[in-house]
Amino acid sequence: MKRIIWLIVGIAVGVYAVTRLKKRAQLLAPESVQESAAKLSAAVRHFGDQVREGMAERETELRDALGIETTNDREDYR
Repeated sequence: MKRIIWLIVGIAVGVYAVTRLKKRAQLLAPESVQESAAKLSAAVRHFGDQVREGMAERETELRDALGIETTNDREDYR
């Protein structure tokens, strides 16, 4: 009877281990890694755009507050 219980426990542990390894292998697959990198790249790009937009708004506020005229020959932050 003890052997049957240990056999069942061993099978359950084996199935659990194989399932976890399959999930881990899918996460480390090249497609998954490439997708994660693309998401990170898009997030960084979006953050940079937001920072540039905020900088331009703040610069405009400061120029207005100080009475400095804006020259059109300056290049944008892009």
